[in-house]
Amino acid sequence: MVTLKDIAREAGVSVMTVSRVVNGQYSKVSEENIRKIQEIIKKRGYVPNSTARSLSSKASNIISVIVHGSGNELMRSLYNAAMVGEIVPYVQERGYFLMLHFIDKYDDITHSLRTWNARGAIFIGTFDHDVQKIQEDNMIPLVFTDSYSRVRQINNVGIDDYKGGVLAAKYFIDKGHKSFAYVGECMTSSVIQQRLKGFKETLEASGFSLSSSHILDATAIQDPARAICSFKEQVTAVFVSSDALAASIISSMRTLGRNVPEDYSIIGFDGFPMGDLLAPRLTTISQDIAKKARIAVDILFRHIQDPSSPAENIVLDVQLIERDSVRSLSK
Repeated sequence: MVTLKDIAREAGVSVMTVSRVVNGQYSKVSEENIRKIQEIIKKRGYVPNSTARSLSSKASNIISVIVHGSGNELMRSLYNAAMVGEIVPYVQERGYFLMLHFIDKYDDITHSLRTWNARGAIFIGTFDHDVQKIQEDNMIPLVFTDSYSRVRQINNVGIDDYKGGVLAAKYFIDKGHKSFAYVGECMTSSVIQQRLKGFKETLEASGFSLSSSHILDATAIQDPARAICSFKEQVTAVFVSSDALAASIISSMRTLGRNVPEDYSIIGFDGFPMGDLLAPRLTTISQDIAKKARIAVDILFRHIQDPSSPAENIVLDVQLIERDSVRSLSK
């Protein structure tokens, strides 16, 4: 069994330095030593605590759910909370335990999975750039959600984000709108880009346009509602990448003396019950999160039982839920 002393000897550093790197205490360690120690840990398959070492000698009943982001991310994201909440009972009813990890960078993924000798893992969030490395470094069943990775042999459960954008655009057009905006969170995400692409291309196919100045990254500006109200060219229809963000924009517009849908019509995305409690009730593109979670768990356990099973890529449908946040401008 590899020990801290073994790693320290190979790296040419003290045991204390290795311990600091293992425990994520990087402030007193040089970048060169951090890199060197992490490479040795990866190469030697070091498991850093006695609990994990006891697990490594036998199969554990632990399923890891890895969420992209910091620990506060789950509390801020209704979607992450909903996914984890749906996954937990499906895992537990099979007699397994769930270990939740919040991961900011790729290097922490393999370390977390090996520490607890996980039997499999489900990924929530955008890991597209690291999918191939994650699969190469972890020879256990893995299921990604909402991935647009180009890696072909991947287990993934997603939704038709592009169609969501199409439905939003068509609904606005049917209601007589001619000027549009899009607000997304983390615009580098393939999920957010697909929703934008479906929206933009549908508008263009119908003879309308979506100005680049009317595409807003909510993570890069302090107040999307104020930005919308400040456009030089007035818009009437705003497609928003999540219900939570849409609710925030509606609230901010109210403080600016603007009303939804009288001044601005808004469509959200996700279909959370909270949308039915807003004033006005939020028109939204709905996805079936419970079904997505159930399928992800089903795929994972199929591959635990038979590791030779072929990769599965499932795309679930979306639908528009009509409520009160879109005004009809049709004559």
